[in-house]
Amino acid sequence: MVHRDEIKPGDHIFVWRARFTYTHHGIYVGENKVIHLTSDQAKATSFFGLNLSSSGSFSSSSSNSTGCEFSKPISGHSCGSGSCLCTYYCGYHQPGSGVTISCLNCFIEDCPLSLYLYGESEAMASLVFLRGTCTSAPSDPPQDVINRAICLLKQSNGSGNYNLLRNNCENFALYCKTGRMIPSGQVSQKASLCIVV
Repeated sequence: MVHRDEIKPGDHIFVWRARFTYTHHGIYVGENKVIHLTSDQAKATSFFGLNLSSSGSFSSSSSNSTGCEFSKPISGHSCGSGSCLCTYYCGYHQPGSGVTISCLNCFIEDCPLSLYLYGESEAMASLVFLRGTCTSAPSDPPQDVINRAICLLKQSNGSGNYNLLRNNCENFALYCKTGRMIPSGQVSQKASLCIVV
C-alpha cells in the first residue's frame, strides 16, 4: 500500500476492489488526476470545452504539478464517491471511448491505493499472488508515460473497446508505462487460480 502523498506523476497506480477480488489500474498524471480505462460508461461524463492543446498540456516539473488547464466545468456533475476533488474534469472521456480522467478521490473511492512495480525479476513477476501488481518490464520516463495517457484520452477511440481479457485497465496502464502491449497479470492470475482449483 502507498499513501497518496507518495505517488508521483507518471506512476502506475491501482486499487483493490470488491474485497480484494480484482484491481483497477490507472496512470497518475499529477494535480490529483488519474487517467484510466473503464468499461463503466454510465459513470463517465462526456463533455466538451477542455483545453488539452499543446499550450495546456501536461508538462514535467520538479513539483507534483502538471500544468493541465481545464477551461469549462461540467454542468451538474456529481461523482459516485461523494468526495470529488473538482467539477472541471472528473469523468471526462471522448464520446465512444473508455479512456477517462478522474480525480484521485473518485479513482480510489474507499479502496487501498497501491503502486505497480516495474523492473522486477522474472521470478518475482511470475509469482501467482503478485500477478497484476508488478512486471519485469522496465518503465519509460514519467513524461513519456503521461504523454501516452493524454494522447489516448484525446483520441476518439482511445485505446479501443474495453475487453476484460484483452484490453482492460491494466493493459492500458502497462502500455502507457512501457509503450508495449503486455498481457494483464490479474487476468493470468485468475486463469491460474481457476486451473489450480
